[in-house]
Amino acid sequence: MSIDIDKLAHRYEELRSERANWESTWRECAELFNPGRYRDDTETNAHRIPLVNPKLVNSKGILAMRSMASGMQGGMASPVRPWFRLVAKGDPQRIPDGVNAWLDRVTQAMTAVLHQSNFYNATHTLYSDIGTFGTGLLVETANEDGIYFHLVRCGEYVLDINGNDEVDTFFRRLYMTPRQILDRWERAPNLPDFIKRSRERKVMTTERYDVIHAVFPRTDFKPAKRLTVESKPFASVYYLPGGSSGHGTGKACILEEGGFDMFPAFAPRWDVSGSDVYGRSPVMDVLPDCKMLQAMTTTLRKTQHKIADPPLVADQSLRATGVKLIPGGLSFFDSTRTGTTPVAPIHQPEAAALQTVMTAIQEVEQNIDDGLYVDLFRMMLEDQRSRITATEINAKERERIVMLGPVVERLHKELFDPVIRRTFALMQEWGAMPTPPEGVDALDVDVSFESALAQAQRQVTTSNIEAGFAFIGQAAAAVPEILDIVDTDAMGRAYLDRINMPSSVIREESAVEEIREQRAQAAAQQQQMETMNQGVNQLVDATKAMENMSNTNISGQNALEALTGGLGNVL
Repeated sequence: MSIDIDKLAHRYEELRSERANWESTWRECAELFNPGRYRDDTETNAHRIPLVNPKLVNSKGILAMRSMASGMQGGMASPVRPWFRLVAKGDPQRIPDGVNAWLDRVTQAMTAVLHQSNFYNATHTLYSDIGTFGTGLLVETANEDGIYFHLVRCGEYVLDINGNDEVDTFFRRLYMTPRQILDRWERAPNLPDFIKRSRERKVMTTERYDVIHAVFPRTDFKPAKRLTVESKPFASVYYLPGGSSGHGTGKACILEEGGFDMFPAFAPRWDVSGSDVYGRSPVMDVLPDCKMLQAMTTTLRKTQHKIADPPLVADQSLRATGVKLIPGGLSFFDSTRTGTTPVAPIHQPEAAALQTVMTAIQEVEQNIDDGLYVDLFRMMLEDQRSRITATEINAKERERIVMLGPVVERLHKELFDPVIRRTFALMQEWGAMPTPPEGVDALDVDVSFESALAQAQRQVTTSNIEAGFAFIGQAAAAVPEILDIVDTDAMGRAYLDRINMPSSVIREESAVEEIREQRAQAAAQQQQMETMNQGVNQLVDATKAMENMSNTNISGQNALEALTGGLGNVL
């Protein structure tokens, strides 16, 4: 079933209308915290707008957002530290041998693929988008050259959610020149003539046109063995909209129609209220502070300027000759006039007032730092050691990390887990996956996160295990039977899992049972040898005793003869 382009274009306009309430807030947030990351999709010169805000007089918001983005990358998905690993779901005893080692190799391969792509550059900017606007959009594609991530700016996309409040639809605006359109869709059957004729001009026009990219689930999806556009569960459509927002006149026309097996985009949100499509950001909480900070800084600079260069009053006699107030300047006045000052300040602010303003500004700046968790991330970034453990982070900033817990969980669910699963599928599709062992076809794979913030979230459970083990160990000294209530194997595996010990260095259940069986057999053999040695030693001792008795003379007989003789008499 072909795409109804009119219905699709109408849906895009409806989603834009629903998004309108957020746009003014996004624009204000971008001006003070993230200039250049907001683009209004109605702006015809959006590619030429200034990348900085000339009205800014205090850059605290921009610097705080920079620290937050860097801290989020270091704490969530650092390019220099392992931050995820693949694990097998289900009962460990039923996992085939070699699977955990294979999953470790897959994790290493995926890490290498992500390093070769632009994943870390894209996510660094994505963190600032999430922190500023509450929502971000990242699109992952792949070809024979590898994986690539497209980061869409706020204002250039609209989203929609399904019944589970999951983002499964997006439209994004591509503002393209005729040359760019022809490079991609020159053979498109519906390409307008005015785009085709642009190549015939002596100078290619730089005029830009809207190209809308829509990705959404197919309502008429029917799996088929034959690979066709309709056999993909997610449709991908590029089209030129009609009317004034598109190419002047005419109806909307499709440039390309394709599809995806998995939703190719990730739309993580900082915090979501109810069934809202777009999220709230920490910047929205401190936006009033940053506005006030601009006004306070303006007042401070005026006060400082007045102190350094105050307004002056001069004697009327100097009107004719003038006054030279530059360094080394020489002015003349009538010295016979007494009781007057030739030049004096009219108003000069007091130093105490200046200090009051500066203190107030520092308090507001601290509010912004607190709202964006700058102190927490700065502690993580400024640590000069090779690795800061979750225990140290928990001891220093436990309360603040607990506050970040919902954000960390949401990013795992809406960004990192989908990224890992889609990258896994793309590597399988393009033949970049290590050869799996037998029995992996039906394996259910899960993602375990081991970043600094993820480990800190799990630190509470490891502390409980440590405290429980310490208590059992102390109690066992007085009551050994207390060990019977604890499954030490399960305790050990749970602890190693929470500290993200690689699966390849943890023995399988079957290997552990084999080792214990061998140890039991060795112990039994050792006991048998000790028993045999004890019997031999007793025989040797008896033999020596008989030899000693045979050499002992008792009334002309040796002790052995006397003993046997005596026994004979008894018998």
